[in-house]
Amino acid sequence: MQKLTYEDILYVLAFVLALGVRLTNLGDAPLSETEAGLALQAFDLARGNLAAPAPQPGYLALTSAVFSLFGSSEALARFWPAMAGSFLSLAPWAFSRLLGRKAALILAFGLALDPGLVALSRQADGRMLAIGFVVLALAFAYARKPAGSGIMAGLALLSGPSIWLGLLGVGIAWGAGRLLGVEILEDGEPAASPASASTGFFRTWILFTVGAILIVGSLFFSFPAGLGAWASSIAAFARAWVTPSGISAGRLLAALAMYQPLALIFAIVALVRDGSRRRSLVWGLGLWALAALGLALVFTGREVGDAVWLLLPLWSLAAVGLSEYFSEDAKNPVSLGQAASLFVLLALVWLTLAGLHLTAVEAIRLRLLVVLGILGLAVLTTAFVALGWNWRIARSGAVFGVGAALAVYGIAAMMGVSQVRPDSPAELWATPPRAGQAALFADMLRELSLLHTGDAHAIDVISLVDSSALRWLLRDYPDARFAASVDRDVFPSVVIAPLGSESQVWSAAYRGQDFAWRLNPGWEGVLPEAWVDWLVFREAPVQSERILLWARSDLFPDEVISVDDAAGQIEEAADEFE
Repeated sequence: MQKLTYEDILYVLAFVLALGVRLTNLGDAPLSETEAGLALQAFDLARGNLAAPAPQPGYLALTSAVFSLFGSSEALARFWPAMAGSFLSLAPWAFSRLLGRKAALILAFGLALDPGLVALSRQADGRMLAIGFVVLALAFAYARKPAGSGIMAGLALLSGPSIWLGLLGVGIAWGAGRLLGVEILEDGEPAASPASASTGFFRTWILFTVGAILIVGSLFFSFPAGLGAWASSIAAFARAWVTPSGISAGRLLAALAMYQPLALIFAIVALVRDGSRRRSLVWGLGLWALAALGLALVFTGREVGDAVWLLLPLWSLAAVGLSEYFSEDAKNPVSLGQAASLFVLLALVWLTLAGLHLTAVEAIRLRLLVVLGILGLAVLTTAFVALGWNWRIARSGAVFGVGAALAVYGIAAMMGVSQVRPDSPAELWATPPRAGQAALFADMLRELSLLHTGDAHAIDVISLVDSSALRWLLRDYPDARFAASVDRDVFPSVVIAPLGSESQVWSAAYRGQDFAWRLNPGWEGVLPEAWVDWLVFREAPVQSERILLWARSDLFPDEVISVDDAAGQIEEAADEFE
């Protein structure tokens, strides 16, 4: 029996961290409109009622299976994306020979804790399934496992329109590499490369890929419409090229700069340092990153989440770049002392920026000068170490100091987008619109039902608002229905209506409470005008779309009016209105 090595333990730790940050409080944030639309389809599929599925049959089939076994919930709606994102952290282990052992370990932790990857892993759609299954398919193929690779490839192809954007980027990078004579796998062992695989490998791979598509896409042949949905994902991807999303390319670039500075900086360092030697691995990853970035920027239907395909080559480059500095110089006390001093100086920069929130307008420039002064002191510290000892020690200290500070910043950003503000539209990696006070709304409706019927889901409801998120919340209410209006002679216990329904004649017999339902970013351009407040506290303008929850007056203990009296009041109000 092979013993666990420290390297194996570190991979397990990376996976446990990835699993923890993705599954913790997974169901606390209400489903957004987009998430609820897909979750509802999976819910209907689990009950055998889905006729026209969305072009994400992989997500629908896998999630409906979970709903059939364990019931439906927000956490289970996001379960498979969270698991796909978690297993993504184990993929570098398969490429450790190609990347190098140190780089592969760095990449494992980067993929486990990256803010963008964690945010998308906690959203109920097929994007994380696409990227997770693609990477696992490549890992199995590199390990010469055609069956596993084929199954993962089939699941990836079922993941929806996002897979075509990712494969297009890979194809462009591969074509550019062929023209430039760059082969990313030249640094690995030829025997382990899929490029040198036999015809038998590809036959087995194709067999299992097609098998996965047929079996999972049709939910074990019980849902043939899923195969049609798979084919329609190509059409949906094509339509997205002519349907503007309203999200600027600048916002996508800002998300990368503000959430992934560690990966971005050291990916550039890797390209600059190794580019002159035309190291095939670095150049190949660089071409992939450039193709993924270019596609995300020119894609008309872009969302910030489309940049997820850039994060893989970006983190791979950063891991390769950082691994070059893990040498004997890193253990030098002078280098460690310099790293600690740089970490403290960068922490002071952050605290100074945070202080701008409470600084008078006339003193802001002075604070910004202090920031520049601290950064200048960091540069001087590095220069003095280089002059007093040598450049290699100074370089190692600078890399570890800056890297540690950016790693802490990245973890804080990840915790913000996943735990602290999971449904905030101020987070750039969160797909708008976000759910507002849906949880409070659900709690109030449940309390009304318990008060009136003694059952948490037995109250009768009419909704005048057609919303996927609202349909999801009302899925367990058998007496809930959606309508365009309330008949004069009908008095449901609860009416859900848009703002403005206060003027309706039936509202005289009801008590109402408004709730923020859909939240969108309330600023134009890349970042809010008060960008420092956004950077430090994620404070930003928010546009809110509100709805009203009307409860019939006789539901409340202190109300003495009866339903018949309420009907009389409504008749009188209607007569006056006419």
